[in-house]
Amino acid sequence: MENQTLLSVTEAKQRILSQFEPKNPIRIELRDALGCVLATDINAPMDSPPFDNSSMDGFAVKAQDCGHADPNHPVHLAVVADIPAGQKPQVKIERGQAARIMTGAQLPAGADAVIPVELTSVSDRYNRTELPESVEIYQTAQPGQNVRPAGQDIRQGQVVLKSGHLLKPHDLGFLAGMGITHIYSFPKPTIALFSSGDELVSPGQTLGDGQVYDINSLSISLLLQSFGANVLELGVAADTYSAVQALLQKAVELHADMIVSTAGVSLGVYDFVKQVVTENGSLNFWKVNMRPGKPLTFGSFGNQNIPFIGLPGNPVSAYVSSRIFIRPIIYKLLGRAFTETLGEAVLGEEVHSDGRESYLRVELVEKDGLPYAKLAQHQGSGNMYSLVCANALLIIPAGVKSLAKGSRAKIISI
Repeated sequence: MENQTLLSVTEAKQRILSQFEPKNPIRIELRDALGCVLATDINAPMDSPPFDNSSMDGFAVKAQDCGHADPNHPVHLAVVADIPAGQKPQVKIERGQAARIMTGAQLPAGADAVIPVELTSVSDRYNRTELPESVEIYQTAQPGQNVRPAGQDIRQGQVVLKSGHLLKPHDLGFLAGMGITHIYSFPKPTIALFSSGDELVSPGQTLGDGQVYDINSLSISLLLQSFGANVLELGVAADTYSAVQALLQKAVELHADMIVSTAGVSLGVYDFVKQVVTENGSLNFWKVNMRPGKPLTFGSFGNQNIPFIGLPGNPVSAYVSSRIFIRPIIYKLLGRAFTETLGEAVLGEEVHSDGRESYLRVELVEKDGLPYAKLAQHQGSGNMYSLVCANALLIIPAGVKSLAKGSRAKIISI
């Protein structure tokens, strides 16, 4: 195992993804469905709008009655009804008649147009609430003017959202407007996350000699949540076999769908995570031909064979590995299509690699209409500030050790 050949990023990703399938869909109330992914198509249960209605406050009329109306030659119509929103009209508009109508109110039978209240003799609608006996119309009308016909937006039976759609606030508002109360979605995966290392101290505590503040517990947890997962934060395991085993077992007891750790999977004397997983489960691989992120571990833990991914401990390595490997897993479990969107940038300086597929943190600046990439701070895998300053990852393919200034390279936006 120690001399295992480095896997390419593509092969490692394929091996990992082949081990995951979405769970059966569950029924979810709309209010709880933000960020969920539809497991079924949704067909409109009704027309939208469900009836012809007015798009503004005004008077419902027969268009032919308005003739050549203008302010100097108004048309006089008898007002026979007042139609507020939410009530069914009880009248039919005949020749020479009109009905006062509010925005969103159902158009009465016989009417085919709406004249805005501002273009009538009753324009002072805020101070005059009583219904007038007649109204002067100062504008001609065409059939359908200021009317939203039934089904203008959606027809009953139409597929309005497809399986795999990520639900956003306006999607849920739209579904509520269709009278829909629940949707079927693949459940969000639950990921148990822990870090390991005696040197890690929680922010707010006092640092001892040789100690550093824990970055990964927060950054990786929030990153996985941003991908769509629920995260169980298990804390930090001490550098002992028993401490690591206890947290892994806790993940089993909490029924996690996947376990993710940071650190403890390299070759250090006190790196116990890989050993505990090997002796209480199995390892598929633990080396990937990438930089940063070479010591990536994938396997399963416990009798339930819960998938396990061990990320490197360096914060940048953990971030990049999560972005490249765990994001596609979460998308697959959510039933969501995933395709890495790659852009292209011009190199503003020469860049170097050691031959592994490399992900350099870069800052993109537009110049002459093209994105130019410059390295963001020091590229060491422990230097988190390089991520803070970057807005993209620049990819140097495996086997390439340098790219010249002015050449083009693929990028992933972050």
